[in-house]
Amino acid sequence: MKLRGLAALSALFLPAGVMTAGVAEAAPKSAPQKWKFSTRTNVAGDDSLGALAVTGRKSAWAAGGVWQGPPLLYRWNGSAWRRVKLPAHVNHTLEEMDATSDKNVWAFGGDYSSVLKSFHWNGKSWKTSVVERGEVYTWDAEVISSKNVWLSVSEHSGRGQLRNWNGRKWRSMRVPAAGRLYSLSFSSGKSGWAVGTKASGGGAVAVRWNGSSWKPTALPRIQMPKGSTLHLGSVLALSSRNVYAVGSYSWMVDDDEEFRPIVLHWNGSKWRRLTGPKVHSNLSGLTTDGRGGLWMNVGGDRLANYRAGRWTVTRIPGPAGQHVGLDAMANVPGTATMLGVGYARPDGPEPNTQDSVFFTAR
Repeated sequence: MKLRGLAALSALFLPAGVMTAGVAEAAPKSAPQKWKFSTRTNVAGDDSLGALAVTGRKSAWAAGGVWQGPPLLYRWNGSAWRRVKLPAHVNHTLEEMDATSDKNVWAFGGDYSSVLKSFHWNGKSWKTSVVERGEVYTWDAEVISSKNVWLSVSEHSGRGQLRNWNGRKWRSMRVPAAGRLYSLSFSSGKSGWAVGTKASGGGAVAVRWNGSSWKPTALPRIQMPKGSTLHLGSVLALSSRNVYAVGSYSWMVDDDEEFRPIVLHWNGSKWRRLTGPKVHSNLSGLTTDGRGGLWMNVGGDRLANYRAGRWTVTRIPGPAGQHVGLDAMANVPGTATMLGVGYARPDGPEPNTQDSVFFTAR
């Protein structure tokens, strides 16, 4: 679940040196939460859970699928994950999901060649609709209400990068300044953000939704080695005046690609660059930590926490002899608990099996 409507709490997440009138930045606690490997699905076949939505202190959903098999859906009750039985018409691997409550859960999936579908849980049953026919799949999903749902998609029809559900039908929308849009985040129905690539190819773009149209914003000048490419892959809007975006810039050194992290902050009028963690990796998967800071993924095998100008980088935990990765994480609202979903597979160049796994942090 992507948090929205947090304007009253936005000062908790402002970087050092950025203040709002009459509100001071919260003092950081001594250390970020400690991540733990929780359990695995143990489903027959290679399975993947890459989508996560937290809907309350004792409720969360995780979705994915089995390679050449059925879709997977799990629900968390505050202490354990249990698999949810799905009706026959929910028949595609679930690539993305988001929710505002347990009566408004959306998941999306397709067969990568002929159709993209949405699956909506209203608290009693699953309703299916066709988002689009053709070769189309999703990058991100953002649910604002049951009558306002956004998808960023990759497609070849020329109909645009975004799809929006208005309660009756799906409509296509093109953002002229942008190419692919990898991440969406809204603080309200009239204030949203998307980040991705420029329409011209090469370089990053951050576009803003004002309730009626998408407009590009100017990114700060960043000194980079010659031949570098700037990439933004994740955005988090805490309010209209408090937005973060992360990614990296990269360049080639002989046959190797070098990366440096990028962290940007929007204060309501402009973007500025923040000092990032001391890593040589890309940043992705932005989310709040419930303690006045942020969590993000570092290069696939580590996590970084940012609070009050301080960075902490930690390895993703897992069992011995297993390679693990975390694909999605989210804070349980009103707590310092984090939930995560990812994968575990045997070390080695050609692993035979992969299980989806669950993580927690407190």
